[in-house]
Amino acid sequence: TTLWLQHASKDLRWQRPERTVILPRAPRGMGEQACPPGRKAQAVDENLVFYEDWELEACVDGALLADQMARLSLVPFTYEQLHIFKLKLDELYPQGYPPSLVRRLSYFFLSVTPEDVLKWNVTSLETVKSLLKVSKGRGMDAQVAALIARYVRGGGRLDNATLDTLATFQPMYLCFLCPEQLDLGSVGRGGPQDLDACSPRQMAVLYPKARTAFQNMSGSEYFARIKPYLRGAPTEDLRALSRQNISLDMAMFKKLQTEVVLKLTVAEVQKLLGSDLVGLKAEEENSPLREWISRQPQDELDRLGLGLRGGVPNGYLVLDLSVREATSGGPHLLRPGLAPVLTVTPSLLLGLIQK
Repeated sequence: TTLWLQHASKDLRWQRPERTVILPRAPRGMGEQACPPGRKAQAVDENLVFYEDWELEACVDGALLADQMARLSLVPFTYEQLHIFKLKLDELYPQGYPPSLVRRLSYFFLSVTPEDVLKWNVTSLETVKSLLKVSKGRGMDAQVAALIARYVRGGGRLDNATLDTLATFQPMYLCFLCPEQLDLGSVGRGGPQDLDACSPRQMAVLYPKARTAFQNMSGSEYFARIKPYLRGAPTEDLRALSRQNISLDMAMFKKLQTEVVLKLTVAEVQKLLGSDLVGLKAEEENSPLREWISRQPQDELDRLGLGLRGGVPNGYLVLDLSVREATSGGPHLLRPGLAPVLTVTPSLLLGLIQK
């Protein structure tokens, strides 16, 4: 017993300040060794701590690990040993761990990646609570976000206690909560990296929440905090920013919703981009700039001095046919990537009306 304690005290995984870098596992059939006689594991216990890595590879079955998952958290295995166990479980369940295993993971959850979690079918709120509990303070924000995504997308509902626990993590889970589950505190802590996975629809939900969360801040501070949420901003709010001489960089401008950008005038875009206006030329063939340019008067684009081409020729009008198409169901022949518009001269328009 004393020998085991001495060995364990040197390798306790929670005593290590940093994780050990683990090399990828060699493919099966390349240098594998057979399990020595009498070494085949019959239980997950402290005896496995003394196995060499190759012995764990050869002598421990994934089915045994799955059956005795609860015991993995009771024995102080090293990170290298846990990694070997994880690879065995991944081989046993290549499509993702079943719910019966997920609910028994406990501290083994700390060994999985966000990509692993996204394969799971998470249906139990108690499972979510259990895994959140072991994840607190462990740098598991991405795994927690994936866990919430799988649970919510499967129709699960989070209770207030779980939402309170979530508030202690980096809010990468914001993309997966419904409006009534979004608290202003979590929204207020959200940064660009937390919103990368959000759909345009979810950003439209998050933006007004963020406006409320930051409403008492001064101009420059407000803009710095609201900026990551502008992907969900309506056109009128972007116009308000342009009137306040607040500029967006091109990276942020490209993330705005296309239907919102299309409603901006050349003058408004000029004010909104400020010194980054020159970046329009490099993006003129990309969305949403391509669609926006196709709707702007060419003479106004020319006044920017950037050499932008593809606008509406002088003397022509632009008719938005999207409403008519939505009601009539009639198709329109357009060049790929262009918005549903029709460019006509005033005289042609008059002729069309008379017909």
